[in-house]
Amino acid sequence: MENYANILEAINQIANEKSIDENEIITAIKEGFQKAYERFFDTEALTEVDLDDQTGSIKMYLLLKVVDQVQDDLDDWLEISLDDARQEFGDKVKEGDIIHRQIPFEKEFSRLAIHQVRQIIQQKIKGAERSRLYDKFADKNHQLLTGKIVGTNDRGDGYLIEVDDATTSLWNKKLIPGDHFEIGDLVSFYVDEVQRENRFSPISISRTAPGFLRRILEREVPEVAEEIIDIKGISREPGIRAKVAVQSLDPNVEPIGALVGVHGSRISKISELLNGEKIDIVLWDEDLNTFIMSAMAPVRVVSVDVDLENNEADIIVPNEQLSLAIGRGGVAARLVANLLKMKINIISVKQAQEIGIENKWNGNISPDELASKEFIDSTMRRRKGPKNNNLRTSQPRFRDGQNYQKSVVQTNDDILKELEQELERFQAEIADEEGNQTISQTSEHSSILEKNDESDLDEISKNLQALDEVISGDDSDDDDEGDEYDSYYD
Repeated sequence: MENYANILEAINQIANEKSIDENEIITAIKEGFQKAYERFFDTEALTEVDLDDQTGSIKMYLLLKVVDQVQDDLDDWLEISLDDARQEFGDKVKEGDIIHRQIPFEKEFSRLAIHQVRQIIQQKIKGAERSRLYDKFADKNHQLLTGKIVGTNDRGDGYLIEVDDATTSLWNKKLIPGDHFEIGDLVSFYVDEVQRENRFSPISISRTAPGFLRRILEREVPEVAEEIIDIKGISREPGIRAKVAVQSLDPNVEPIGALVGVHGSRISKISELLNGEKIDIVLWDEDLNTFIMSAMAPVRVVSVDVDLENNEADIIVPNEQLSLAIGRGGVAARLVANLLKMKINIISVKQAQEIGIENKWNGNISPDELASKEFIDSTMRRRKGPKNNNLRTSQPRFRDGQNYQKSVVQTNDDILKELEQELERFQAEIADEEGNQTISQTSEHSSILEKNDESDLDEISKNLQALDEVISGDDSDDDDEGDEYDSYYD
């Protein structure tokens, strides 16, 4: 292994292109040869590698301790007798000296050494890139940035994004459903975490994190950027729906109207940036019961019972609105639970009676209104699907008031999609909606309230089967819940 002409040039090139100190590369080369010798000859042998920084020549030595007599053949890799040492290195050698015996570079050993050097240099390069990424993004944690798509990673499970001459990965699981980018596209993303100790990448970026929506709102809504409106919480099902709790710090600024914009212009633009994700603006309130009722809109709440010690709430809703409160696959209920940051149990009036849960009637609907023909008819009318006059070709006007939910203005494509889904839903038999559902942030999305009264099990089982049909059938798709929200548009 005597062709060293290009070694120094290669070291210089790697150092410049990968921003690594040349001494680190030289150290990596030496370490590679030492590891190769340990693997090829003996793991306990002591070696030393010399790389001439003027010529690029590499020499490797076996370090041997001079002893009077080597007692064991296994110590040949560590010791040399005094007689042998003087014969090989001269009469000046004395017992206790450490001599350097040059190691010839045989073909097989050289091949292994090159392989080890390559691996170690690759590790050094990755380590330098992680360090450079950390230094660039350490002060950008939780910020909204824009980068350019430059390719996909080796495994094909994420895009490579270049930002300020640094490249990081945007993983598929951090993409909003429907995201598709081409090389050269500019993409906004949220810096979710910057952590030096992460061995994969010190930076984690996302388009699905609640913080991404928060930064988009700050960019698109001046009142949020100026801290006139405070965002108290965000809950997202990326690409489907989000709930944003807001509070105005200025009595002259109505927070819901400010985020929605004139004729829905602001919220519509934000929705487009999120691939059509519908955004519901919820008025935050210090009173937890009031906040829960706002978060549940457009579902009316019959009763709220909050257990602060266990951070849990029982929410009783009208029988006719149970499926809407839960949403397909539990989406609607998860959004509320994540926004409240607590476990919620959503129960119908009838189910509450059957399993003995107290109805406090402290919600936003009275017993008379709950039993009224107008409420039942309006609820059933929405469940049966959209009428022709519900199809909008212009942007709607929003009503004012705390109890009205503001939903994003829908595009024509959204409306056509909803119409197709509603037609399929209309053909299906409307299942009995009685049942019981528990939604929790930290447990499974859907779980059943456990009760010890076995006499109710048969009836509960029947109701749960009906509820399962509602959740799994086409008549309760969360994407179609826009029709429920449409009743709050003029």
